[in-house]
Amino acid sequence: VGVELKHLKEKDSKFRTSKKRCSALMSDYGSPGVAALLKEMMELHLPTLLAYPNIMRSQERSSFDHEEFGGIVAETSALLEHFAIRKIKRKVREQKIETIVDLGCGHGGYLRKLADHFPDINMIGVDINEKVIESARLQSKDYPNIRFEVGDFEEWEPEEGKVDMILLHNIFHYIHPEDRSRLLEKINENLKGDGVVSVITPLSGTEHGKAFSSAFNSFFVAHSNLYALPKQSDLDTIFAKGDFDIFDLDPIIKEGSWFTFWLSPKADEKTDANQEEERESPVQSVSSN
Repeated sequence: VGVELKHLKEKDSKFRTSKKRCSALMSDYGSPGVAALLKEMMELHLPTLLAYPNIMRSQERSSFDHEEFGGIVAETSALLEHFAIRKIKRKVREQKIETIVDLGCGHGGYLRKLADHFPDINMIGVDINEKVIESARLQSKDYPNIRFEVGDFEEWEPEEGKVDMILLHNIFHYIHPEDRSRLLEKINENLKGDGVVSVITPLSGTEHGKAFSSAFNSFFVAHSNLYALPKQSDLDTIFAKGDFDIFDLDPIIKEGSWFTFWLSPKADEKTDANQEEERESPVQSVSSN
């Protein structure tokens, strides 16, 4: 797998890490790095692979234990912070963001990295796993502008009113495809009209990382409470139902078919029409006089 994704190089039957590919995973002090990837493979993916003959014979899928494995998934998801954080920080500056909510926040790494640069922005992390939230609070104890809540991101609502930015990273495979548009409708209700949503997710059916996304899908569909990755061709339909426009779609890790993009609420057509009317009416009034 490492060779296929070009994070390892093989020479004379020996394997070495690629400095170019792996430096970002190992340079940051405190990063889970390659160890987290190996842990997830050994405890999640390989056992699922070995169980496939029984799954195929019995037609009974496993159930993913969020309580037991939530910490492992949070560690590996944190690796993507290295590749996405610059893009998010740039958008925070452009939009003059005042509130950020991370739905499915894991250990809160994105929020801490943002808080290092934006200590005055109010930040909230939401995750369903209590142990993960406990760890996030402990790691974020020196950040007074970050708070964490245990909750289901599909039902969560902000207490202080609508927010400026929502992070939606690596959660679509936890949501049934028929419920994804409903989640986005909920998010739209909690987002300001000029707010944005940061999305990071692996996609299937893209020109990049087909083998990797297929392997990911095999893991997800082996569990009754996990779901197949969204297809790139389905994105416009999914987000249109949630009244969002999608922009800046970019493969953040091509070998893994991981993409990052932004969502912005669609403009209200009635509001636009009223504004256009208001702009036209003074001119008509002058002409009639």
